[in-house]
Amino acid sequence: MKQSDPIKIDGIYYRLNHDNKTAEVTSCNYEEYTGSIVIPQSIRFNGESYSVTMIGESAFYYCLELASVIIPITVTSIDNCAFECCSGLYSVVIPSSVVSIGVQAFKGCSKLNSVIIPNSVVSIGAQAFKGCSRLSSVIISNSVVSIGERAFEYCTGLHFVFIPRSVTFIGGGAFKGCSKLKSVTIPSSVAEICPETFSGCSGLISVTIPNSVVSIDVLVFEGCSRLTTIIIPDSVVSIGSSAFEGCSRLTSVIIPNSVVSIGSSAFEGCSRLTSVIIPNSVVSIGSSAFAGCSGLTSVTIPNSVVSIGLGAFSGCTGIRSVFIPSSVNEIGSGFSNFSSCSKLTKLAVDSNNKTYDSRNNCNAIIEKNTNALIAGCKRTIGLYAKKRDEIGVKLPYM
Repeated sequence: MKQSDPIKIDGIYYRLNHDNKTAEVTSCNYEEYTGSIVIPQSIRFNGESYSVTMIGESAFYYCLELASVIIPITVTSIDNCAFECCSGLYSVVIPSSVVSIGVQAFKGCSKLNSVIIPNSVVSIGAQAFKGCSRLSSVIISNSVVSIGERAFEYCTGLHFVFIPRSVTFIGGGAFKGCSKLKSVTIPSSVAEICPETFSGCSGLISVTIPNSVVSIDVLVFEGCSRLTTIIIPDSVVSIGSSAFEGCSRLTSVIIPNSVVSIGSSAFEGCSRLTSVIIPNSVVSIGSSAFAGCSGLTSVTIPNSVVSIGLGAFSGCTGIRSVFIPSSVNEIGSGFSNFSSCSKLTKLAVDSNNKTYDSRNNCNAIIEKNTNALIAGCKRTIGLYAKKRDEIGVKLPYM
């Protein structure tokens, strides 16, 4: 039976479990823990010994003047929010007995400068170290299986992290906003790169993605403005929306034959991207997928592609020609598909396409059923009202 009211022994509050003779460090009834604290391995109460096995939920929450904590070898769990918002905490030793680090356990500990996760830890909870802005390096032991969502989000001082092969799951946003992180190797035990995992890592230069990864989810590398090259392995099936959006220094991308879909805005704003080879496996290209890729000079759309989203190549000022294969049966309507493509002089559709055509060599994409102009360029015949009757086309956006 756990004691409901905390007791205070040598300046630290505990809840006692009288059945198994264990003690949990708890909050201090509106008193703030300050300075340096050494938590003992055991305490005595009413003549009996209790082993200290847990740092309880919110035990040190918002203790602004707490400077350092030594946790004993008897502790197996650091519970949710245990040290949240301890903005003065600069040092903590996590012993090799700890199995789990709870949700938001060290969130907002802005002076914490280094953490060693011991070999005993299996899981790191969501937002466990979020906002630890002075945390410069993290060594995750090879016992850790999962890293929770946003576990190290906005650790803006983090420049090095080692992720071992034991890790099978990295939660969404786990390293979001770690602006000083320069390189990352994702272990082969990971199958999915979750949403926003490295979003906003503006200092990231290199990433190694293993062959185990099946999908690169939404916003994974969004805003990684120093990333110059990326090798997408043959195991990847889908590239999510905005996956590489804003990677303005990315110069080359090889999309493997395994990829089926390229999400909306997947490469939007990759202004230094000069060439992209879309493989025959790709079925769909999302809206704005390559929008703003001003350095892109050529693109080949393969016969496998069925749909091209609205504005997929908008702002690709270097593209000179586009050929739509016979397989395409859906193109996002409106001139924004190739708007601001100032060097585009050639638009053509395969003669076997059942949905679109470029009749009479008009240098445009026309929907057959409606006679609507889907896309044009500066050399399109019939773009102006006085010539539109030459090709018999409705111009809905004139």
